[in-house]
Amino acid sequence: MKIDGNKLPDIDIKVYNLTRAINEFVDLSNFKCEKQYFADYLRLCAKEDDDKGIEKLWLFVTGDNKIVGYVTLVMSQLSRSQHLDLGRMTHRNYVPGILIGEMARHIDYKGKGLGNIMINWVVSKARDLSKEVACKIIIVEAEEDKIDIYKEWGFEPIENFEEKRNTMFLRIK
Repeated sequence: MKIDGNKLPDIDIKVYNLTRAINEFVDLSNFKCEKQYFADYLRLCAKEDDDKGIEKLWLFVTGDNKIVGYVTLVMSQLSRSQHLDLGRMTHRNYVPGILIGEMARHIDYKGKGLGNIMINWVVSKARDLSKEVACKIIIVEAEEDKIDIYKEWGFEPIENFEEKRNTMFLRIK
């Protein structure tokens, strides 16, 4: 995908699944982000989770094979009773969706619009999946400091009084 705009330089970013990234000699160890556990996950756990089908990982990579971000996705669902809009989507008990397990961007790209590019890719991926399998929503359990960003992207919060998780969803249109 070509990135244009006043915030990011005119660079090409490719999205690779983890297997292709490894075959293309993308170095997972050089990824740096604000929260060290996201970089540690990429370096230490992502391959095993991807191989076992726990989460599937996609890397956002520049032409010189630098990782600028990644996202993991997993099939999931929410109860239709958790939110009025979910109840309107189906007569079944659960609304099928895709869960963003992890999403991180390189620290050098903070505030430059890369998050928008990444979430737009997730929405596009979810739309593609919805043609093959039931997928009506994108789900995220947002970290406290990211809730407002997800709201800006159109995600709606769900009150989780017992579990105290910041579950949010976005309807796939």
